[in-house]
Amino acid sequence: MPFPARKERRASVRRRQTLPPRPPGAPTFVRDERFALRPLLAVLFNSLEFAVFLLVVLLAYFTIPRRRWRARKAFLVVASYLFYMNWNPFFGLLLLTSTLVDFFLGLAIERTETRGRRKALLAISVGVNLGILGFFKYGNFVLQNGARLVGPLVGGLDPPFLEIVLPVGISFYTFESLSYSIDVFRGMPAYRSLLDFALFLSFFPHLVAGPIVRPRAFLPQLAAPPAMTGGDVEAAFARIATGFVKKVVLADTLGTYVDMIWAAPGGYPGANLLLGVYAYAFQIYFDFSGYTDVALGLAGLFGLRLPENFDRPYLAESPREFWQRWHISLSTWLRDYLYIPLGGNRVSPARGYVNLMITMLLGGLWHGAAWNFVLWGGYHGALLAGQRALFGDRPFRAGAARAWLRRLVTFHLVCFGWILFRTDNLADVGTLLRRLGTPGWVSSRAGGEALVAVALAAVLHALVARAPRVRAAWIRLPAWTQGVAYGAVALVVFFFSPASERFIYFQF
Repeated sequence: MPFPARKERRASVRRRQTLPPRPPGAPTFVRDERFALRPLLAVLFNSLEFAVFLLVVLLAYFTIPRRRWRARKAFLVVASYLFYMNWNPFFGLLLLTSTLVDFFLGLAIERTETRGRRKALLAISVGVNLGILGFFKYGNFVLQNGARLVGPLVGGLDPPFLEIVLPVGISFYTFESLSYSIDVFRGMPAYRSLLDFALFLSFFPHLVAGPIVRPRAFLPQLAAPPAMTGGDVEAAFARIATGFVKKVVLADTLGTYVDMIWAAPGGYPGANLLLGVYAYAFQIYFDFSGYTDVALGLAGLFGLRLPENFDRPYLAESPREFWQRWHISLSTWLRDYLYIPLGGNRVSPARGYVNLMITMLLGGLWHGAAWNFVLWGGYHGALLAGQRALFGDRPFRAGAARAWLRRLVTFHLVCFGWILFRTDNLADVGTLLRRLGTPGWVSSRAGGEALVAVALAAVLHALVARAPRVRAAWIRLPAWTQGVAYGAVALVVFFFSPASERFIYFQF
């Protein structure tokens, strides 16, 4: 079966990641050209437009004298808002609303001594942030499922539909803003600088798809101009190049095959489907970890640090360890701001399992307003609960053979979860699982490329632990060697990869 043309595939993915299909006959509640989706330019890290944007920002930033640190920070805030509002100016107002609400509420929470009033102020912060997130991300999901639930009771009800464009990055900066209000409620001193707080939320390297930055980790860096060396700049460029190679060479190559398989899972035998599952597992890892590498490298060009977000997750020996290695900034946020406040494992065993399941269900829903994400979160909640029930907190037995067996089992459990994550209807999930055991192989150029890419991805994933040493050795090479390599990466990314898609986690 021929896979879709690159231009057509880009269009289909863009539609899937922005606006859900409008049900026939559904009433329209919002129709305003001011909220229409506009082409992404600077938002796409893997675009020539972004390269020009970054060059202009860096030149202007370092033109400002280092002693004028406030001016540099103010410039970064303006540049970050321009970056974000490039898609839709209205989204800048949403970001500004979260910034102003939580900055001033943080000051009010710190000044208030009565615990009841402090809780009320925190509730306002939670209500505003989750209200904005809920409307833009989950409005249609709630209305349509509510209509399906109530419809039979009232003799039929057409599901309503709001024409809402999901603001890029809203899930990430909402959690960052909430973490600030909660930390101040817990005793962290509120920051007096609105400029610093605005930069914390809007800093463009992490604004679109994380990592989710904690205020304690980022805001102290803004107290004084960061000291930078030539080695720091070289390491930042090496990190950016690594991220783009992960994205363009591996993730996008795998994505071509994944899209082909998932377009018609019933049309392929088991070997192709199994390769498609492995391909998606490595596609989403190298896509998201590649974005994280680019984000950390971009921050490094300005002398700022962002947290690591991945630690070879497919070498985890258990579901719990997987979540200690995958999307670390989200999993630790859910642990610290949801699971532990619910009682964690300090309550009865039954309540502990409930807390675990609630956390993972909401973690799945965080990824998108669709039941497949909820099911994916519930599946991982069940894996974590099963691990606790069977093994408790006991360490696993030592031994290399046992360790690799546990890794193999955990990897395939995670891969099954990715089927739920990638497939938006249970019928296709059932079709894919039924056909996994059918013999045969459909040969295609895309299949050959995917097979090579999966093998290469598996090897590189296992060697990620050596990446810091490799980068340290790399920056000691002659400048001309590095320049030639970076030029080759730039040519591949910006000119020879027209099918390169936006990063997957941009939609979350």
